[in-house]
Amino acid sequence: MQTDDIRLSHVPGFAVLGQDDGKRNVQGWHSDFPYHWGVPARGLVPTPSGKTVLGVQRNVCVSPFTREGGATAFKLGSHALDRPPPKEWGDATAHAKPGYRAEHGLPYNGPEADVVDAPGGSIILYDSRTWHRAGVNRTPKKRAAMLQAMTPMYIFPKNDTSRTFKKLLDSPVYDNLNDREKHEIQNLMVHQFIGPGGEYAITVDRDLTETVKTATTSGY
Repeated sequence: MQTDDIRLSHVPGFAVLGQDDGKRNVQGWHSDFPYHWGVPARGLVPTPSGKTVLGVQRNVCVSPFTREGGATAFKLGSHALDRPPPKEWGDATAHAKPGYRAEHGLPYNGPEADVVDAPGGSIILYDSRTWHRAGVNRTPKKRAAMLQAMTPMYIFPKNDTSRTFKKLLDSPVYDNLNDREKHEIQNLMVHQFIGPGGEYAITVDRDLTETVKTATTSGY
């Protein structure tokens, strides 16, 4: 990302994939935050973004990643194409629609789909523009991963991490950290902007959020 000033764009979360039953929705091809190509989300980053990397994904394989067990499929090198995955591959927007799988089948899984096998405990690190999708787990064992999005400090975060950070401050875990660890975690989790009075932490205004939701629902 060409900067040391990076942030967690959301609190790390788990993605658990159970055994496929031949009917359930599956994940289609897409790019991750902040690009969101192939995903039904607002605020898509326009293409091209050139050499500027706006996000990096860090997937920790909690369980072994195998083709049969639902390992993530990638189109390696697609980040350099600077465009979304082709719709004919079956993107995430299409596969989120009820009945899409029954009518069109599974997403593309031809020779351009690169499945990365990795033992449990491995870390898969990749440019967020990379086209990918979750695999299909054909085993009785669940496939689990811990997902993180990391962005430069100038990218608006995907989720508010300030509440989680404040909970950490009040936990006994925080007291066991050394000064360097405390400093690094604060830098990762507290998004800031510079104003006339100095630096301010960005967080969610709950009252204003509800007001906006009400206005949207009312059709203003």
